Amino acid sequence: MPLKRRKTFSLLTLFLLTILACNAFPSATPASSPHPSLTPLPKGESPNPTPEHTLLPLPTGAGQSQPLPPLYLTIIIHTEEDVSKGTQPKSQIPDYDGDEALMLHFTSVLREFTEMVNQHGAKINFGSDWTFSKGVENFDPTFYTELEDMGHEIDAHAHESFIPYHQVREHIIQAGGHPSIVASGMNEQEIQEQLDYFDDQYPDFQILWGVSLPGHVAGECMASWAWRPSRGDWEQHDPAGKYLYIGPGEQVNSLGAIEHAIRNRRSDLVNTYAIFISPRELKAAPDAEGINPDWTTKPNSHEYWENRILWWDEFLSEIDVWVEEGKVEYANLTEIAQMFRSVESSLNFEGNACPRSEDGLLVRNRAAGYYP
Repeated sequence: MPLKRRKTFSLLTLFLLTILACNAFPSATPASSPHPSLTPLPKGESPNPTPEHTLLPLPTGAGQSQPLPPLYLTIIIHTEEDVSKGTQPKSQIPDYDGDEALMLHFTSVLREFTEMVNQHGAKINFGSDWTFSKGVENFDPTFYTELEDMGHEIDAHAHESFIPYHQVREHIIQAGGHPSIVASGMNEQEIQEQLDYFDDQYPDFQILWGVSLPGHVAGECMASWAWRPSRGDWEQHDPAGKYLYIGPGEQVNSLGAIEHAIRNRRSDLVNTYAIFISPRELKAAPDAEGINPDWTTKPNSHEYWENRILWWDEFLSEIDVWVEEGKVEYANLTEIAQMFRSVESSLNFEGNACPRSEDGLLVRNRAAGYYP
């Protein structure tokens, strides 16, 4: 056989052997498996609905590289009761149920804030104390239903100075709202007694959020996952526990803190984080008619309501990038609870203990550049 023909034959043979070898080891295709999706809210639909998301599968074997589940992120808004011992107004707390002009300022700018949040597909849990609910009932009776129709939740928030949670919940109903099954603001030093109290209120309360120390001082639990608190040691998971606690994480309004939580996600937990704002941060202009000067500020101040909302708009725009990458998912607390229940049997709580803050909440946020 001529040399040129022999070379051609050899190259053809090598090519055929290469194809056979490739066919002998087909590329692995991961088996598809159904993943539970978030259940739509029972009331209303957001004008800016987010796409249906799913929890990524948990690892099924050692050595497998699996995508991490997202960090579920919630915007928390809390109002505080504006009276002390039921008689005297508290300093630094707006007179929600007694000052109509002031109350209408806050509900107006909170609507603006909520509309901005909806443009990002983010979710709010609005924790209302009883005096804010009385203000809604007296001066702005559609406020709660409007927030609910935009896809957000109204929770009972209290520090139980003299009004217990079930009465706070009743005030929300009287103001036209449909309260969630969330209770927030528990004192960690009294958590076991409060769990006993919630037994008498079940099933109105099933989700707990914001177990903290008075004044949000150093030493608070900064867990960034969800679990069922055990009687005797609330930090430990009890598979038979009646209530679900959703940890807030570091609860600092900064991209660095959220990025840290993203990096520390675990595939065997439902990972959670909360960012926080109070209506008190949304002050009026100095010339706002009828507004107490204590709740006004210069238009160039970071406390002026338009500037604050602009800051949050830019903040959420940065977070949106992580949402698009699948690292973060916006969810309200009820949606997180639904997700938790759907994957609970696959989670691992061994050895979990709350990381504790070295500084108070205000100090942590100021150190990160956020000034409430």
